[in-house]
Amino acid sequence: MTLRYRIYLGNSKDFIESYFSSLEEDKVLAKYAATVMLAHVKALVNQGILSKDLSKDVLATLIDIIKTEGETLYKWITEGNYHFEDVFEALEAYLHEVVGINAGYIAIGRSRNDHIAAVLRLYTRDRAVEVLQKLLELRKVFLDKATEFRGIIIPYFTHGQVAQCGSASIYFASYEQTFSNIWRLLAQGFEMLNENPLGSGAASGSLLNLDRSYIAKTLCFSDGLSPPYYSTGSRLFALYYLNTLSLLMLEISRFAEDMLLLSSLIPNSINPPVDHVATSSIMPHKRNLVTMEIARARASKVLGYALASQSIYKGLPYGYNLDLQEINMLLKQVFDVVTSTLNIVIDFVSRLSVNSDAFLKYVSDKPCWSSELVEYIAITNGKPVREVYLAIAKLFKNCNSVDEKCISKVLSAFGLNAQDIWNIVKGKPIEVSIKKLLEDAWTKLERDRNTLKNVIDVVEKCTAELLSYFS
Repeated sequence: MTLRYRIYLGNSKDFIESYFSSLEEDKVLAKYAATVMLAHVKALVNQGILSKDLSKDVLATLIDIIKTEGETLYKWITEGNYHFEDVFEALEAYLHEVVGINAGYIAIGRSRNDHIAAVLRLYTRDRAVEVLQKLLELRKVFLDKATEFRGIIIPYFTHGQVAQCGSASIYFASYEQTFSNIWRLLAQGFEMLNENPLGSGAASGSLLNLDRSYIAKTLCFSDGLSPPYYSTGSRLFALYYLNTLSLLMLEISRFAEDMLLLSSLIPNSINPPVDHVATSSIMPHKRNLVTMEIARARASKVLGYALASQSIYKGLPYGYNLDLQEINMLLKQVFDVVTSTLNIVIDFVSRLSVNSDAFLKYVSDKPCWSSELVEYIAITNGKPVREVYLAIAKLFKNCNSVDEKCISKVLSAFGLNAQDIWNIVKGKPIEVSIKKLLEDAWTKLERDRNTLKNVIDVVEKCTAELLSYFS
């Protein structure tokens, strides 16, 4: 029977162990568990606490687990039909079986609590990088569309009603700005992810004074000292990403809702990629924008996962509690949903086209230029804005209905026609400045791309050095 320090009190029952075991869900963390253990063992060797001879087989085994993405470890678990509480117990048991008694030396100066805190940071950092890369792609396709659709006039809404009209460029640039802000929030979280919890022990430190600078260098953590109780008992970094990713999905959901509303409110105004559309099983005329419906639903799932994590967290006393284990998989599920949804939205937007004629037809009897008309008359005639507003409001009130005939009557009262008013709309400062706005957005996108590349390069360098030394 393999080493099972977690059940030293005696035998256990499978159905009880399976209830609190996270072993199956921990597969995604296996590589990171071995990575953190590798850094710990190398630190022990570097400080002369563990000899190179005793550590050689341990290091080789850990490197093998890392390079196989944890498959080596889990193949052993499956073939032996072993039961463990989690990947950390399994990892130590595997090392004990492969290496022998010398594996017992590596438990000094660490606990599962600081180990998992480090593992989750590495895992979250990698997944955050993945999301940041996809967000760069998403921002690019939105900027591409903002550039492509500069000359197309579309309606803009407030209170669910047509409020103004303007270039479609404004719409796509607005979402790019939103995703740019979320990108920055996700990137700012690296400061927390790079905190080094190793050496914190279970709660209040270890007797062994590990070289924290050495460990920080091998894992690309910061060199600062954090309170050990915080290091092992806090999941603030995980909640930060859960909540920030839920904000991202909320914005994606709003975009999806826009697409669904436009496709039904203004037929043929948007032309989505055909493979994002499905028809009804019994109503062949239907064209359902199914990917956007699913994106909207999955935003709700992510919001639920984030709320569930906070609900787990809020009632816990400080320090490590096994309840925190339940947050780990919620974090994974959120990253999975977000990355798959980003792939869908990137593809959707990149192949989306719009029908300018459909939009113009829709707004032809909707005076979405009324606010511009008020300002134009006030500016050109030197009159108080409110006086002009009341005069124009009276003209609209005197119409039996707001239609093309009414609109022509209102405009002619000021010596204008439909073409004049559209020229006024297109001549607004924002329409003139949109080129500069987009240029600034492209510059910021490239800056963020370089920032992320630097992060990736640094982490890859640390990883390469960690795997090459002693290998």
